[in-house]
Amino acid sequence: MKPLSATELLNAWERGLNQPILERALILVTAASPELDAETAANLSIGERDARLLQLREWMFGTRLLNTARCPQCGEKVEWEGSTTDLRIQSIGDIEPAEEFTLDTDGYRLRFHLPGSRDVAAAVSAASQQGNDTAEALLEQCIVSIEQEGKKRKFSELPSRTLDALSRHIEQLDPQAGIRTTLVCPECARQWEVLFDIATFLWAEINSWAERTIRAIHRLATAYGWTESEILNLSPLRRQLYLGMVDR
Repeated sequence: MKPLSATELLNAWERGLNQPILERALILVTAASPELDAETAANLSIGERDARLLQLREWMFGTRLLNTARCPQCGEKVEWEGSTTDLRIQSIGDIEPAEEFTLDTDGYRLRFHLPGSRDVAAAVSAASQQGNDTAEALLEQCIVSIEQEGKKRKFSELPSRTLDALSRHIEQLDPQAGIRTTLVCPECARQWEVLFDIATFLWAEINSWAERTIRAIHRLATAYGWTESEILNLSPLRRQLYLGMVDR
């Protein structure tokens, strides 16, 4: 992995416009991970993908995180602060793309891979079309084979307790995929957990940065006649100093 230059980040942002969040996450991961092709990046587990996004966020914007949530009881807006280092549970490269695992439970032997971005997209689509539960559809996407006493079984034959065991096992194998933060409402003292989605959070930051950067490019190009690449090759500090002189 590597940090992205201003030009690379702006190019990734442009490619991600009008794309769903899953595609945006893959665009960012692929841009920052030149050692991965698009197919390999799509096969990364969600936890491995998010570990890479956390690292990219730290390189581009620092470790401090500031987010907001709404209290589910009174609707109060709650601000919470965190750090990328606090949210990082697994290291990059802990899990190989498309790696398979085995779980023996309730007399079944399940071979499966961890959910990746493509699995999530397929599960959401299947659940929407068939009216099924998305979490269950995702488990079906991940199962490679099912055996019971040496005989092959279908996913529909699995009891709910077996699916629950598989879901818990996946969470243990890929903990970065479900980062939760406990919040307390200052208004009503309600305590609850929120799921932190680094892909959505990081894209919102990149979108704000890109819009500011494009406006800065326009102003500097108008004032000095510089090209976009010349402006982006300036350090953020020097760009800001030139903008300050333009405003005088």
